[in-house]
Amino acid sequence: MLTRLTQESLAILHDIAAGKNERIEKYNPAEGEIASLLGKLEKAGLIHHAEGNPEGTIHSYRLNRPLSRISLLSVLEATGEHLNCNRPTTEEFYNRYGKVAQKLGVVNQLTRSFLEDIKLTDC
Repeated sequence: MLTRLTQESLAILHDIAAGKNERIEKYNPAEGEIASLLGKLEKAGLIHHAEGNPEGTIHSYRLNRPLSRISLLSVLEATGEHLNCNRPTTEEFYNRYGKVAQKLGVVNQLTRSFLEDIKLTDC
């Protein structure tokens, strides 16, 4: 259910928290992929670059909050990966699709609520 990039993002966050490169090494990411994911996670406010460290390496970053306070939903939103329920249903969508949008909006909101309750310590 989780894409490879989502799994790699989770591994990166766990590795930052642990101060190791154990989890991400299992994925053997393509060149530049880690730096790209770090940029997305930083832009989303999940991590920050520690001053005096080179950019683009896992050990150069720190979490902005503990893993237990980072949700799967926030990682999906940071990376732009899917489940297709990682964005709120818009008013435009409701106006365009009527009754179908109402049902999909309920499913979307319920799924978002469940994802918000999944903390990285559970993954």
